[in-house]
Amino acid sequence: MSRLGLVCLSLVLIGLAGESFIAAKLGLRRGEVEDQLRKGVVDTEKARESHTRAKSELAESRQKLAAVKSGWGFEWTFPPGGNVGSVQVVGGRLAVTGLGTSDGLVANQVTDAAGQQKLVPPVVYVFTDNGQGGSIYIGEFVAGIGPNELTEQNATLIPTWNVSPQEIAAWNFSGGVLLRSQIPAGGRASVDNFHQTIQRTFSQLMQTNLRVEEQKRLTEAAAVGLDVRRKELLGDAAAADNVEHPEYKLGLVQALVNIEEERNAVQSAVDELRRLLKVASEFRTQQLDNLKQMVMRLKNADTKVSQRAE
Repeated sequence: MSRLGLVCLSLVLIGLAGESFIAAKLGLRRGEVEDQLRKGVVDTEKARESHTRAKSELAESRQKLAAVKSGWGFEWTFPPGGNVGSVQVVGGRLAVTGLGTSDGLVANQVTDAAGQQKLVPPVVYVFTDNGQGGSIYIGEFVAGIGPNELTEQNATLIPTWNVSPQEIAAWNFSGGVLLRSQIPAGGRASVDNFHQTIQRTFSQLMQTNLRVEEQKRLTEAAAVGLDVRRKELLGDAAAADNVEHPEYKLGLVQALVNIEEERNAVQSAVDELRRLLKVASEFRTQQLDNLKQMVMRLKNADTKVSQRAE
């Protein structure tokens, strides 16, 4: 075989070897690509299922959120820091800066039974931050609609219940404030019942305090009366002398003792006089008897003398 033939044969053999190598590499790569493709298809199906499930959960969560928000109306938030001092307690009312008619807090105009137009103040429910990611319900307020009470940027909120000084002292709006125009009826009923219980308790406490004060007054009056009676019985050293009424200073007890002693002394003197009178009476009687006897003796003597003279 010629040299050219050997060269061509070598090139053919090298090409066949290269083709075999390349074919093997391509087959291996094809297998890898097919595996990745199958895995991609599986992952895509899983992703589609996850996406479908996520869309379903999102729709359900939106429904739950809508249900939760239902009945809450508008909300106005005053976070801590940027709005420090936006809500201040002034005379048992809340002075709110940054909330007014421009924020949707407006009075409602209604027609009463007499056909007259009247303004109904808007209701606001106040919550404060409890420092643990939750909130504390303060209560139901109405916006004042008097002069300078409800403006574009400011509002004066008036509590709808009788607030005690202790309750006002417990209000803390420095951690953030949440205001709402509505709250669900069920929660409101529970809070209203709670407020009614508080009001009944507060009323009972006031009545109890009044009764205690009345009892104190009666006790003090009784103590004064008792002191007067004690001085009447035992005497009052600070009282002025009164000749006609010595008991004012000595007391009834000592005055009665003194009178009793005087009575005993008088009775003793009377008894002594009675004894002397009895002795004198007996002596008088004895003397009369003696005189009578002497008169009888004289008569008898005269009779004897007469008889002798005859």
